[in-house]
Amino acid sequence: MSDAVADEIGVLAAGGDPSVVGRALRDLGDRDCDVRVETVTTTSAGLERARSASIDCIVSDHRPPEWDGIEFLERVREAVPDVPVVLYTADGSERVASEAVSAGVAEYVPRARAAGTGDGAGDHAEAGHAADALAEAVRSAAERTEDPDGEPDTAERHADHARRLETLISNLPGFVYRCRNEPEWPMEIVKGDSRSVTGYTTAELASDEVVWGEDVLHPDDAEEMWEEVQAAMDSGSEFEVTYRIRTKDGSVRWMWERGQLVTPEDDDEPVLEGFIFDITERKRYEEELERRNRELERFTSIVSHDLRNPLNVASGRVELAREEVESEHLDRAAAAHEHMASLIDDLLTLAQSGERITETEPVSLPTVVSRAWRNVATGGATVTVETDRVVDADPGRLVQLVENLARNAVEHGGDDVTVTVGEIGESGDGAAGSDGDARAGFYVEDDGPGIPEDVRDDVFEMGFSTEEDGTGFGIPIVAQIAEAHGWEADVASGTDGGARITVTGVEWV
Repeated sequence: MSDAVADEIGVLAAGGDPSVVGRALRDLGDRDCDVRVETVTTTSAGLERARSASIDCIVSDHRPPEWDGIEFLERVREAVPDVPVVLYTADGSERVASEAVSAGVAEYVPRARAAGTGDGAGDHAEAGHAADALAEAVRSAAERTEDPDGEPDTAERHADHARRLETLISNLPGFVYRCRNEPEWPMEIVKGDSRSVTGYTTAELASDEVVWGEDVLHPDDAEEMWEEVQAAMDSGSEFEVTYRIRTKDGSVRWMWERGQLVTPEDDDEPVLEGFIFDITERKRYEEELERRNRELERFTSIVSHDLRNPLNVASGRVELAREEVESEHLDRAAAAHEHMASLIDDLLTLAQSGERITETEPVSLPTVVSRAWRNVATGGATVTVETDRVVDADPGRLVQLVENLARNAVEHGGDDVTVTVGEIGESGDGAAGSDGDARAGFYVEDDGPGIPEDVRDDVFEMGFSTEEDGTGFGIPIVAQIAEAHGWEADVASGTDGGARITVTGVEWV
């Protein structure tokens, strides 16, 4: 332990589940010094405590949407640039690593290296090594706080910077490089975990034994990659490219690379510097998602065309028969046709509601409620909006969400039901709430009969309904749209005993 570190380290654990971080850090107190751990779950509280002189280091979780550790890191760097931040994340992706570096992270610890994987002696050993990794990151970060005896000399600062860089690189799921800007991309420097990605060691990649552009880069992607990189160089910007490689054992894997053109201090010849990550699993997921989307398109085509057309014919025949005879059997057939039509509409909506949302914009919640209310047959029902909040969302999908809640309230509460839309904050209904509060959101509540407590978990199951003629897709649609936004939907009792659906985790604008 450095003499520059006090006998006690004040650590702020911030994020989705800070108790997990807190438990891991308390192990540090059993080794070299005492550790005082404080926990916060909101951005505002985290920034307030970070300004305290008693905080030596911050460990920020990164678990979207509950907690955006990158955003918190950026705000901490603006407010208190001298307090080191350790990012603790389950998302050990190239995007997170890159953003963390840009935001000024002191240490980067992927959760996979800071948590055990199960039971057994091997897993306990892994958990011990993981606790050591997180504890060491905190200790190292705390050692870099201001030395009470004065600033370290230049050599010490350079050594500390080099050690920090080596630690960061060792925690990244990939490797960094320097290479010449030539079609063969000959590597001069390679650091990190290149073996698990390519099968080649860093020494092999940085030698004449292996030439990246000839032996590793997939020949079918070489020309396109060269053109993209040169276009970025011509515009003076960084480049990002995705391409395939052939590993040492001959398998094909996908890489994501970001870099830029730099001029080393000891050389007049510009070179490329950047980092490379393996995104093969992500590519496989995207391909599987594309396959499922194609199946979804075929499904919606069958539902909308092959089922709706014969249903329209049957409905028309029933109406013609009604002109010739009066029969309760025809009334029941017509009702069944209407129910089938509702099922088809809900199935189409359900099939589309889970599609990932990639573009959002500021949307006024009162405006959304007004549009949704006009689209639903509400009879004599009334709606009251008790919030003027603006939410970051997909406008059409949010309207769809509220439509289903309004329709559900009228179907179960009757034509005279009253529906209330309000805001959820960290202090309860109507409270402003913090942008970083996972509970922030809105609710849609009615004064109808409510949802029995023993079936509240069941209402999220597709096809479950407390009404005999209900389709059972309304609440699942709401849940899927919420999930596509990164939100969470839940069911509770309303103020007057009716149904209350909450949507939390939203981002207010």
